[in-house]
Amino acid sequence: MSSPSSHQEKAQIISDEKQADATISNVIRNAKKYVNICGDSTLPKFTLSETTRKECQQAKRKGVKIRYITEITKDNLAYCKQVMKIAEVRHLNKIVGNFVTSDREYLGQSSGHNFLSHLVYTDNARMLEQHNHVFQNLWNNATAQQDKISSLEVGIDPEEVKLLSDPLEIRSTYINLIKSANFEISLIIATPKALQRNYRGGIIAMLIEAAEKRNVNVNLIIPTHDKDIINEDFFRNESLATNFKFRMKTIMPAIKETHMIKTTFLIIDRKSLFIIDVKDDSKENFTEAVGFATFHRSKSRTESYSFIFDTLWRQADLHESLRRANKDLINAYEKLKEHDAMEKEFIDLAAHELRTPSQSIIGYSEMLKALPERNKQYEEAISRNAERLYSLVTNMLSIARIESQTMKLNKTVFDLNLKIRNVIRDISQQLGSDKRDKVRIDFNPIGKINIIADKEKIFQVFANLLNNAIKFTDNGTITISAKHGDNTSDAIVTIKDSGPGIDAEIIPHLFSKFKTKSEKGLGLGLYISKSIVEAHHGNIEAYNNPDFNGATFVVTLPLK
Repeated sequence: MSSPSSHQEKAQIISDEKQADATISNVIRNAKKYVNICGDSTLPKFTLSETTRKECQQAKRKGVKIRYITEITKDNLAYCKQVMKIAEVRHLNKIVGNFVTSDREYLGQSSGHNFLSHLVYTDNARMLEQHNHVFQNLWNNATAQQDKISSLEVGIDPEEVKLLSDPLEIRSTYINLIKSANFEISLIIATPKALQRNYRGGIIAMLIEAAEKRNVNVNLIIPTHDKDIINEDFFRNESLATNFKFRMKTIMPAIKETHMIKTTFLIIDRKSLFIIDVKDDSKENFTEAVGFATFHRSKSRTESYSFIFDTLWRQADLHESLRRANKDLINAYEKLKEHDAMEKEFIDLAAHELRTPSQSIIGYSEMLKALPERNKQYEEAISRNAERLYSLVTNMLSIARIESQTMKLNKTVFDLNLKIRNVIRDISQQLGSDKRDKVRIDFNPIGKINIIADKEKIFQVFANLLNNAIKFTDNGTITISAKHGDNTSDAIVTIKDSGPGIDAEIIPHLFSKFKTKSEKGLGLGLYISKSIVEAHHGNIEAYNNPDFNGATFVVTLPLK
């Protein structure tokens, strides 16, 4: 049998509103340490009734801590601000039911929506412990009053933070966030293994789909390491190259291959942030690799991570620019080495080519003095070598003007057929005895072809082409034809020889400097000819004759 001093626990159902009102006042009045009040959006108005407000104020003066959870809305905002003067208030969405618990008693709603009816009262210690524990959990998940009020009054979103530890829930949240994006997805995947997991798990396919089908801007930063290059099919996806909504950059060596860098973070519409930490990056499966994840819906935090992402994006841009610049420098260096080699070869060839006619002129001049009776033979030889020397010097000067872009055209109107005849006459007079009787030049023009061009340079073009044809024709005919083009706005000149044709190795570089397999000449004539023709807005091409030996050069020049 209990002693007279032992506490008798009480539990009862209260249906009378007056009794309920009195019981609430008693619970608050009897509290020694704290009072916890939790209720829906209608509760703040009730709490401000004269009796309840007075008891709360009295309890607060006695040092009782009063905590209050409710759903703060635009409709009850004014009441909530009044409640904040007597209690610490937090917001929680969609609360159903109302209860008050203290360090001594509990009073809670059992059914219905009227707080003053169907109440359960008890001072049972276990019931108190249970409901205070429920309140504490709700309190921990509730939003501070200032955040919710700012959200309602000035449109500032309150911060929402969730910690996830279940791998399946992490993956589900990850996928749902990507699917929820309306205009932008920014994602950093930190490690090559993580990239492989995202690819195999369908995340990369979801990003592509978001860009292609929902017009979402997708910005993806992925890692690449010297020793671990990712080689997946999506890198070779041609549709990505033309989809301006999907942008991907690699970072190296800003994100280095280290066990300390494992975090993947996702930003959705610059409002939501999802950070995934990896516990074991060696795992192939997403759910086996991930550890914890945190979800944030906070403007300030998301802006901070967006700034980090933008900084890394710019760094990736800089790295890409440096990579391209480095590649360009390497290419330029290779071209410079090639140019240096060509210049050296040119100097050697030029020295040899200039020395030969110069020595011949000097030798024949000495012989002319010693044996004047043979002057005609020596004079012809001197003249021939002087012409050769003049041609070499002319070509070198032309190259210098072309390279320095100082070549000028002195255009006049003249008959192209007449100019070609002059070229044939001059070159025929310079033919050596070994070719004079073996090589025939056939040119039978019909009418006039008047063009506006530089006479001297056009002469140089056809002299180079005809000399080239003669050089490679030991025996046979060189056929030259000139005509108006089909549209009558061009003149077309064709030079066809019967030599061995153009070497297959030379064809791709035929009109480049120093490209020749001949033991004679510097390989400048065709380069100069092409430059002069193009300066006249014309065209020059060459090909081997398909039906017999030899090659054909075709020059097209505008008539005006």
